[in-house]
Amino acid sequence: MKGLKKTKKPWFKKPRLEVSNRMRLVRSTNTGLEKAMEALLKTQGIKYVRQPLLFGRPDFRIKNSNVLIFCDSSFWHGRRQKETKGEAFKKNKDFWVNKLLENRKRDVRINRVLRKDGWKVLRFWDADILRSPENVIKKLTTEIKKND
Repeated sequence: MKGLKKTKKPWFKKPRLEVSNRMRLVRSTNTGLEKAMEALLKTQGIKYVRQPLLFGRPDFRIKNSNVLIFCDSSFWHGRRQKETKGEAFKKNKDFWVNKLLENRKRDVRINRVLRKDGWKVLRFWDADILRSPENVIKKLTTEIKKND
């Protein structure tokens, strides 16, 4: 739309080029975390669809069930209080706190919509997928069995 002037957000400070270039490399699909989850699903013989075209862009849909899986990074999805309260940031503190809190709100909204549509939404933290895969599989298989 020509002629519309973008308004600056008062809490935003433009990052340095180096930071901007580094952030451009952050993936949203086919991440190492998703690959780790995929390996878990394969070892258990669980059939799945990657990146199903559903609201909220879940990472996996378990075939023949209503189970959806999201693989959530502790940083980007605001797991740790030191980040959501801004204690972890030296620069652009207001930007990052706002970003992480908005991400958390978005996750709650996505869960609500998908559950209303009949989906069982499972969210697994990166640390759980990478350090406690047996717990992830246990929870996942329990939900799949409930669905049979």
